[in-house]
Amino acid sequence: MKRLAVAIVLLFLVGLIPTPMFAEVGATSNYVIKTVSIGPTDDAYVKSTTPDTNYGSSYNLYVGTYYRDHGNERAYLKFDLSSIPPGAVIVSATLHLYTYWGTYAQPINVSVYAVENDSWSEDTITWDNKPLAGQFLDKDLVPDSNRGDYPVKHWSVWNVTDFVRSQFETDKVVSFVLISDSEGIVDESVGYNSKESKYVDERPYLEIVYYVPVAVSSLNINEPLYSGLPSKVYVSITNSGDAETNVTFYLKINGVPLYTENLTLGPKSTETLEKVWIPTATGDYNVTAEIVGEGVNDFITKQVHVYVNPYRLFYGLTYFYENGYNKIAPQLDELYANFTTTVQELQKCGVNLGDLSDDVKWIETNYNLTKAEYAKFLEMKKRTALFLSGNRLYTYSVMVHIRKARFLAQDVTERIEKVLPILQETLAKVEPLCHPPANETNQTANQTTGNVTAPSNGTVTNQTTANYTIHITKVLIDLSHGQYYFTKYGFTGLQEDIEKLGWEVNVTYAPLTYDELKKYDVVILTNPKTKLSDEEIQALRKYVEEGGALFVAGDWYKYLSDSLNELLEGTGVQFEKTELMDDEKNSGKPYYPFVGIYNRNCAITKYIPENWTMYYNGDTLKITGDAKWIIKGYESAYAVDANGNTIYEKGSEPVVAVAVTFGKGKIVVYGSSKALSDAYYGKYIKSNWPFIKGALLWLVEES
Repeated sequence: MKRLAVAIVLLFLVGLIPTPMFAEVGATSNYVIKTVSIGPTDDAYVKSTTPDTNYGSSYNLYVGTYYRDHGNERAYLKFDLSSIPPGAVIVSATLHLYTYWGTYAQPINVSVYAVENDSWSEDTITWDNKPLAGQFLDKDLVPDSNRGDYPVKHWSVWNVTDFVRSQFETDKVVSFVLISDSEGIVDESVGYNSKESKYVDERPYLEIVYYVPVAVSSLNINEPLYSGLPSKVYVSITNSGDAETNVTFYLKINGVPLYTENLTLGPKSTETLEKVWIPTATGDYNVTAEIVGEGVNDFITKQVHVYVNPYRLFYGLTYFYENGYNKIAPQLDELYANFTTTVQELQKCGVNLGDLSDDVKWIETNYNLTKAEYAKFLEMKKRTALFLSGNRLYTYSVMVHIRKARFLAQDVTERIEKVLPILQETLAKVEPLCHPPANETNQTANQTTGNVTAPSNGTVTNQTTANYTIHITKVLIDLSHGQYYFTKYGFTGLQEDIEKLGWEVNVTYAPLTYDELKKYDVVILTNPKTKLSDEEIQALRKYVEEGGALFVAGDWYKYLSDSLNELLEGTGVQFEKTELMDDEKNSGKPYYPFVGIYNRNCAITKYIPENWTMYYNGDTLKITGDAKWIIKGYESAYAVDANGNTIYEKGSEPVVAVAVTFGKGKIVVYGSSKALSDAYYGKYIKSNWPFIKGALLWLVEES
């Protein structure tokens, strides 16, 4: 599974199955909006009662009718629009004038009119030579100052957008005239600040909001991207306006300019640029296409990912896998030679490979496949020009073959190391039958059994066939009943120790049935958290009665499952609802006692060293009939029940492990499920394994 995960990650990293990883993180969907305030080039007021007088240098611009001489007053203003970029689109234009006092006694509307004739000058304009007022544009109501009691501080604002647009498209000069709607009717006059006013912030101005219709319309990058390999970047810049526009183009990588280019964009045109970027390293990058010009500042930024250069990666991995293969190949060849010889000898002796048939076939098939992949690798690698050309598909193909050879070699080696000891052990058992001593040759040759074989030359040898089938002992561990200690602490130590015997270990989470149980030589059942069903108890009893082997472990009184005693009914063994204690020999608490008195007249204890101490936490056992005790507590041990009553006094050496035959099968009963788990940093299983090993071998009659 790990190797599969590595392979998938590798494919992703080198871009064999990449998908575009760019993300647009900053792009303008609208043009850049600009706002400018333009002061007048000329401003002056004219007065009907002094028709030849010029007031161009006045600090004020008067509009209305003066109350003393009843003279009508009008204000003229002219603005230069040439500072707005050619081709700009004007969004809005507003005229702004400031009055400190407003009108005297009553408010009046001041209207602004278009002036088409821009030839006037503030130094020469008078009432008599003033240009004509044209189209009405807008009006503003100016409040009064309550007969001069307080200033009104009023900004008059007029919308003059349409007229400004029309003038920008022609001579880029715009003129206005301000006229009171009450001119000649009401003696009210408004005094606005002129451009000559000493109050700079209160001078007239024309505010224009605009944009230049030039933008980065698209940014596309050829993907996937690899370090050290060129990739093309395509940028489109569009001028939607009616005027030619100059901009500077930047292509930036993580904010640093890679390309800079000055462009002149014709009206209603799109410029497409093609640039080349060669990333120098892997990782995430921001690629930005930006244009800057007069009134223009637009950009698009996209995030992209740069992968490892596939050629470099494949090339490096090729030698990595080749080195790994060369390290393991000698060991593999030696193992395979021994394996082949052993299998051939077993076959000569007529041994049925039985449970190892599939393993032997798998080893032979995959060993040959390993060699074929390695030969293909060597053949392709010899084509040096292609291998070193940077052709990533070819380099990848070379790498694939040596990678497959490398991992197959490892798999085959591990499988042989598992199978070969069993084959060799089998050969050692049958060889005396297959090859009797030389002095028995004549005797063997005179045999007329079907086991005698003769070479083609007619010479009878002393070789016979052995009636033997290889069988792999299979163990089933039950986890279908929420076994506490196995669930909490695990049972890796137990499983690994059993597998070292050459046995096969499986775990079940399904209800126990006879049809499933009979597939196994040994069943290990620790104290169930959920009780065994009646059907499961019947299946287990039938399994043992028909020749199966059962290892059952209990627990102390608080957690002991009553269904275990139902299972063991009539076998001569029962779990007692007790807890073994020892005040003297324990691992820190009396209820974590050590045990260490062994029945040395039983084959089960043959692997337990002298003076061996075992960790224990569990109950005691009651035995009757033919059941035999295997392990007892020390003389200092005793047992109590749930009420604290002493059930076994010190010196009674309570029994904690028992062996019994039942029907055609065997049962080993142990009072501690914890002893089989990885509890206490593995100390329980390590100290109990010599006993468990002997018990398992006794159960399958290999002791």
